[in-house]
Amino acid sequence: MEYRLQLLFDKKALREVKNARQRIMLAKPVNSGTPNVVWQSIDPFQSTEVVWKEEYGIYASNAAIQHGAQITKISETGVPAQDGAYYTLTPQALFEGPNADQQVPRGTFAAHNQMPYDEYPSLTFGLTQSALINQMPVDRKPISATPVLATQAAAMTPFTQVYIWLQAEFSSETIITKIFGAPTIARFGGDVTDLTLEYNPQIGKFTEKD
Repeated sequence: MEYRLQLLFDKKALREVKNARQRIMLAKPVNSGTPNVVWQSIDPFQSTEVVWKEEYGIYASNAAIQHGAQITKISETGVPAQDGAYYTLTPQALFEGPNADQQVPRGTFAAHNQMPYDEYPSLTFGLTQSALINQMPVDRKPISATPVLATQAAAMTPFTQVYIWLQAEFSSETIITKIFGAPTIARFGGDVTDLTLEYNPQIGKFTEKD
């Protein structure tokens, strides 16, 4: 399944956003709750197009789960990773798999952390997803982050909603413990594969184009 999001600004609003040095932030929820990673941080144009497929990879990082931390991937699977199965991060710091597991449902991606406890008591695991931003490829950016202790596992179920807001602070691949302000939630899924939203400066959010 392929999805397309188009974000529009009128000239006055875009000028104000540029003067404030703000960027478009996109994030996607994984499991329950709100997103905790900036998936895409985009320099806005009058029309910004984002296209992606529901294909994911799994990564591991030694980044701490704290607000503003930058994720540096130290190992990752190929894309697309297999859902309904699990991958193992071996003591050689390589992902192996997929391995079938009836306890992992379809639509969920799982990973076991088998890195030695004495060297890495905990690592950060998450999903990655690629996109085309105005026809330019942006490959395998993290969309989630969760701490996984040595010998333990994580199950990650991505959702198709996209959270959208403006902010000057963050780049892509940044962990956020909270989204400040009120994001717009673009609800993809089912028959909804294409949405066009326009920034409304009076409410500071994106709304559906008339």
